[in-house]
Amino acid sequence: MLLPLLMTLFGLIALFEGIFLLTHIHKPFLVFDPTKSKYLAPQLKNWGIVMTVVGILSIISGWTNNTGFLVIMVIIGCVSETLMAFAITADFRINHRK
Repeated sequence: MLLPLLMTLFGLIALFEGIFLLTHIHKPFLVFDPTKSKYLAPQLKNWGIVMTVVGILSIISGWTNNTGFLVIMVIIGCVSETLMAFAITADFRINHRK
């Protein structure tokens, strides 16, 4: 009973994150400025699409009660979140080395 709710919460967070990335392609946020970096804007677009799809599929997996689909979506979600964090912060790390 709790697993569908937690998976839905995970999916909503991923969906929100994907939409946030897609809406911030042309404006600065936090320490990132996609208007000054030719690398960052395409990364935001690509990862925004990926996270939106992962979020939608995670919400669906939470309510299908299919354990295999649920486990696959948790693994894909965790891996994609980690890769997204490394990809988006790569430009910041390169430009701000000491």
